[in-house]
Amino acid sequence: MTALFSVCSVPSYVLPTKNKQFYSRKNISKIATVVPQMSFSSSTCNQHKSKCPLPVDAPLKAILFDIDGTLCDSDPIHYYAFREMLQEIGFNSGAPISEEFFIKNISGMHNDELCGVLFPDWDFKRAIKFMDDKEDMFRRIASEQLKPLNGLEEVCKWIEDHGLKRAAVTNAPRPNAELIISMLGLSDFFELLVIGSECERAKPFPDPYLKALHELGVSPKHAFVFEDSISGIKAGVAAGMPVIGLGLRNPEKLLSEAGATFVIKDFKDSKLWTALEELETGKIKT
Repeated sequence: MTALFSVCSVPSYVLPTKNKQFYSRKNISKIATVVPQMSFSSSTCNQHKSKCPLPVDAPLKAILFDIDGTLCDSDPIHYYAFREMLQEIGFNSGAPISEEFFIKNISGMHNDELCGVLFPDWDFKRAIKFMDDKEDMFRRIASEQLKPLNGLEEVCKWIEDHGLKRAAVTNAPRPNAELIISMLGLSDFFELLVIGSECERAKPFPDPYLKALHELGVSPKHAFVFEDSISGIKAGVAAGMPVIGLGLRNPEKLLSEAGATFVIKDFKDSKLWTALEELETGKIKT
């Protein structure tokens, strides 16, 4: 497999200032303060060899991925951008939003929906301008910071070795999704990119995943999903597929309650590889 990853080896997330002129590529690398690490993840999986079967009918034909929080640990950047920009406009009486607020009210949702959640009294044009500015801030930081989730390269190789179809399905804006996929060296890996806002309904509705399955020509009975958010898991389940939850940031309990078949810490988790071995034993055919 060709090298998948071409990311900047910046050791930690940067903390920009509120001066928007400071968010240039020239200055980002000079910022020394670190974004506080998000601490709300739980212990998401036991590192033992217990069986975690995936209810997929043979032959397995496709694997679908969310992007943010699944391919890479981008949530701390999103959280930081929302926290700073919301505080700047006096949201929540000027108090910074908490990590718990971010999980419950923001993570995994698409921007059109967030406009109503965060700014019910604003007109849509003003609210979406805020969201667009927030995404600009995210991309400026992410362009210097993102790296693949642990074990992603091995999973991608396993998928390629077995000739499986693959798609990225996200509620992120297209510029964000394309930036992340490009930075991770996965532009040639994914056959398809589906954007939630470009469907009739975004996640948690199943439309984006159903669109991906339709364009790949695959039945939901022969595919499964990797997702990290509650809304994403609900979307995958509603589309008729088992979903493996990524518990890097969101609590395992919430992901399981949303319908995850099981939850893993990252792509090196033994639960995942036990499940993949069982699929192999079941004679994966393409």
